[in-house]
Parts: sequence; structure tokens; C-alpha cells
Amino acid sequence: MIVAEELLLVGTDPEGRNLLGSHRQIALGGALLTDLVVRERLDVDDRGRLRVVDGSTVGEPLLDEALVRFAEREGKKPKDVLGTVGKKIEQPLLDSLVRRELVRPDPVRVLGLTLTTRWPALTTAARDATLGDLVHVLTGARGADTRTGALVALLQAVDALHKAVPQQLRPGMTNGEVKRRGKEVGQGRWASEAVVKAVQDATAAVMAAVVAGGAASSS
Repeated sequence: MIVAEELLLVGTDPEGRNLLGSHRQIALGGALLTDLVVRERLDVDDRGRLRVVDGSTVGEPLLDEALVRFAEREGKKPKDVLGTVGKKIEQPLLDSLVRRELVRPDPVRVLGLTLTTRWPALTTAARDATLGDLVHVLTGARGADTRTGALVALLQAVDALHKAVPQQLRPGMTNGEVKRRGKEVGQGRWASEAVVKAVQDATAAVMAAVVAGGAASSS
């Protein structure tokens, strides 16, 4: 799975509830940007703006679609486009998990109207495997690689790391310690400097968008 699919999988609990909150689309945009930076298709330049490095297809339909959408917004700051790209590709990502028989759609209806849709797990094997990798990184059992480093950083950016990794998987480790460790991992060097910087820019953009959204809703 690509990083965005794994983020969506661990960001949804086995009963199908969204753990990423109202900022899920922004986080997914950050994950898609991460996937494309790792594959050397996109970068974030010294001005903090999106730059297309290689516009050729990746061979993964979800990333190819994301690349086109990011390329249309070349020169903009990530924080200004992550939500838009994430919103466009959120449903295709969910559909991909359905095709993999990892989740199923469960519409929540009231008086015949569908208010929302939950995505309960059909099997937890893939989710449990990713969570196991995250636990190893959080507890220091092993260092982060590009994939786990990006997942930790993105989950931390939307304050969902401690929700995605339940207490029973990290006995004795408080939510505060999880957040502190998540911050350490996000600032570490778990990939090339260019990739880490781009992911840090993406997570900073996620956080900036979250703060801006909170300020707007309270005004």
C-alpha cells in the first residue's frame, strides 16, 4: 500500500470510525505529497513552494491522479493545496481499501437519509501490521524508515497518533509520551534530507491548515 492508504487504514478504527477528525483530507494530502516526494516526482523548494521534479506517471493510479492535481498547483505553498488534493482523492483511497477487502462501507442512516458512512474493517491483519511497525518506532525498538517516519509525522500533525496507536499496544506509555516521541521522530532523519524536509513541510502545512481552520470556526 502507498503511505496515504496506510494512513487512512490506521486512521480508521476497526469499527469504522474516523480517528483523524475533521482534518483527514488535509492529512491524506500530506501523505500523497510524501509518496510523490519519495518517488522523486515532487519537491518543496527553498521558498516552501511545490515544484514538479518529474511529471511522468508513477504507475500507481492514485498517485498518478494526485501528481496531476499537485502539478496543476505548482508554485503554491503545500498548506494551500493539501486539503483540496486530499478531498479529491479521499474517496478513491477508500474505494481502494474496499477492493483490497480491508474495509467495507457502512452507511449511517436516519429516517432514510444517509448522514455519513463508516468504514469498518473486514480484516485487521494489514492494519495490525502497520500499527505494530508504529509501536516499534514509538517505543524505540527500532528506528523509523521513510514509511513509518512519514506516518508518525502525519498522525502527529493532526493530533491522532495517540488515538491511532491504542493504549493496549503501548502499555506504560502515556498519551503525552506518545506525542513527545512522535515529535522526536518527525524531526529526526529517517530518510534523505530532501525527503524528510518535504515531509516536515507537509506536516507543518497540515498543522497550519488545522490551526487556520480552528481560528475560522471560532470567529
